[in-house]
Amino acid sequence: MKTAQQTTPAAPPTEKGANRREEILEAASALLLEDGYAAFSARGVAARAGLRLSHVQYYFASPAAILAELLERFVRRYGDEILARFGAGSGTGEERLYRALDFLLNDEAYRRDCGIFMIEVAGFAARNAVIAAALERYYDVYFDLFSGIVKTLNPSLAPRARARRARQCVALIEGMSMTRPHMGPKGEADFSAREAARAIMRLVAGE
Repeated sequence: MKTAQQTTPAAPPTEKGANRREEILEAASALLLEDGYAAFSARGVAARAGLRLSHVQYYFASPAAILAELLERFVRRYGDEILARFGAGSGTGEERLYRALDFLLNDEAYRRDCGIFMIEVAGFAARNAVIAAALERYYDVYFDLFSGIVKTLNPSLAPRARARRARQCVALIEGMSMTRPHMGPKGEADFSAREAARAIMRLVAGE
């Protein structure tokens, strides 16, 4: 449930208004990725977008409201990508899971964006209710996503067991992403998606 602090003015129901809001979010995303949370401000977003500060404040009540929307976009965009990779093509459950996990653990753009949101921005959730609520929503979507994957891999699991396994999957993936990676043949970071897929398959099977 949203609090009054989370409520932001709605964009006018026009194409121009929707485009303006998108311009602000794109500028905010670029600013956040380049300069980090410490240098993030509504004024900086306005300058980046070539707009007046009042224009940014019309669509977003605070810098935290901008960050909350960016976090929502992040989880929606990458959640769709994970499901697409899991569902694409044929293969065993483990092979399908590997495709999704290889993206989660090794895609450079995803890891960059995740580092900004889940390490830098999330550190301020305890001090800002808007960011805290957005972070909670992020994990709700993440858990729901893996609950669906777990159900596909093991339809016999009861809903409560499925939810528990989904949370364990998320914890396992986050734990692996924070460990020291292997180095690939070209010197790039290489987290073992195969290893993660095997571990999750055992977890889903109740082993």
